[in-house]
Amino acid sequence: MRMPMFMLQYLEDSPELDRLDLQAVLEKLRRALDCLPLRSVLIGWRLPPGWLEACRQVCQQAGVRLLRWHPLLTGDGVFMPRPQWQTLGLDGAPIAGFGGMAEFTFVCPNHPEAAQASLRHVEEICAAGVYDGLFLDRIRFPSPAADPLRHLGCFCPHCVRRAAQEGLDLQEVQQHLRRMTETPQGRVELVGGLLAPAVSNSPQTQALEALIAFRQRSVADFVARAARLAKDSAMEVGLDCFSPALTRMVGQDLTALGGCADWIKIMSYAHTLGPAGLPFELLGLLDALTGGADLPQTDALQLLARALGFALPPDRRTLQNAGLAPQALAEEVRRGVRAAAVPVLAGIELVEIAAVAHLDETGIAADVRAVRQAGAAGVVISWDLLHIPLRRLEILRRVWLEDSSAEREL
Repeated sequence: MRMPMFMLQYLEDSPELDRLDLQAVLEKLRRALDCLPLRSVLIGWRLPPGWLEACRQVCQQAGVRLLRWHPLLTGDGVFMPRPQWQTLGLDGAPIAGFGGMAEFTFVCPNHPEAAQASLRHVEEICAAGVYDGLFLDRIRFPSPAADPLRHLGCFCPHCVRRAAQEGLDLQEVQQHLRRMTETPQGRVELVGGLLAPAVSNSPQTQALEALIAFRQRSVADFVARAARLAKDSAMEVGLDCFSPALTRMVGQDLTALGGCADWIKIMSYAHTLGPAGLPFELLGLLDALTGGADLPQTDALQLLARALGFALPPDRRTLQNAGLAPQALAEEVRRGVRAAAVPVLAGIELVEIAAVAHLDETGIAADVRAVRQAGAAGVVISWDLLHIPLRRLEILRRVWLEDSSAEREL
């Protein structure tokens, strides 16, 4: 049996980092390296002075690759997006970042100045010769889940111009979608169409399909440009993507993206109440259906389940508190493996963060077992070792390595 690809994310940009002791940070990294046969450490993009070199030395001594965890279409402290670079929603207004945070405020990949500045920064990172590769995060349009009527973009002049070059009248698309949002039934079709192709051939649903395809091309083309810079510097490229059921919603095409990467991590976070978490994104869509589209909760959940292709909890409260079952994770891994021609790794959240993710050991073991049996090439331990009890790494090792060895002996 092929050795699984185990990677971990560490030291995401946060004010908390400045209050930490470097030796404690390095000790936790060493203990993680002792616990698991890690292939790579995906390290954050803005560390206190001296931290990057110290972590690099620890990884070198362990024979582990060090990749930069890099947010491509949001700021990282050096690349600072300008307000005029932001994506524009269906109403023509800038799409605000989650919680107003700059790290979740996206620039448009079709904006020439934004693209040039972002890629220049990537080129500088590659030229520094510090990292073995790039792990590209935030490679998408803003998620429309929280407010599909306003957060679906982008309709900026640069997107209009590029779309016209491809034979698409984006302003006409915008008008069709605005009309779609004027009725409850249209809002139902909008939400369903974000997750799966619509069965209707109305002008409105055709407009949505055209927008989704345009967004996917825009993201894939821009990511390919960034990946090419890394490849030219002999660096590997990994991608951070939404869970397959949600990629369509944010402009990601796993098949196209796999063509410019060495591997893909899918963020199939089944218990996370934060951006990219399946419960978080689905709760936003559920609220759009029960609020803006006036659907009863039971009907809304059934509509979402049909579009997603896997079962959902029976009510909103259970989805929020318990998340998704391991069977849903397995289905997402199978979809990702089918879509991408490169290894697909499951990004399983092992963090413990108040009001964001709370897990128990039995559930973690069930999730790990599900993604392993579904064919994932490995796991990206998500999304920051800083907030992960080390005991959870031992669960991952036991379930993936020891259980699989026992199965082979039977």
